[in-house]
Amino acid sequence: MCQQFRKDFRRLLENKSWEEYFKAFCEEYTNRRKTAGCFLYKVHAGIPDEIKQVRGTYVDPRLVNYIAMWASPKYCIAVGKILDSIDKKVHEKLDEEELEDTAENAKPLFEEEVRKMHEKQIEHEREICSGYRDSPYELDQWEQEDLKREFREYELAKIALEAAEKKLKVWGRFVQKYCE
Repeated sequence: MCQQFRKDFRRLLENKSWEEYFKAFCEEYTNRRKTAGCFLYKVHAGIPDEIKQVRGTYVDPRLVNYIAMWASPKYCIAVGKILDSIDKKVHEKLDEEELEDTAENAKPLFEEEVRKMHEKQIEHEREICSGYRDSPYELDQWEQEDLKREFREYELAKIALEAAEKKLKVWGRFVQKYCE
């Protein structure tokens, strides 16, 4: 994700705000019985060059939102708009039901709005996936096999192209003179 937005993940790890957030996150989500929560996973060793794109640092899904907000201001704005719309609906309901604006009164209304949004999202996903795929986030067994086959074909084509480029470089300036 960081590469997509041309951000260096190592810079985030050195960021003071990230350090504070990550410390609080670990305190919140680390099980006291465990010695430490593994929320960052580095995958480097043992990955063949053909699929080196999978090398990198993976994070616990609960950290993705913070990282996405750091990497993309547009994402941050979109999340802010969603939260503002939920807040607006909650306050409208509080006014409608003539309830005091307190956390105790707002929490059930907030949860109801989030549930409604979640149901709409699920309904939308079902419409998209109807008759094609069980989930827009998961590939079925055959799609996974197709993807893996096409990825291997892509990697082999890339290797063949690199080999052809090396052969052409041997010819140097003659390529421009006789081939272009």
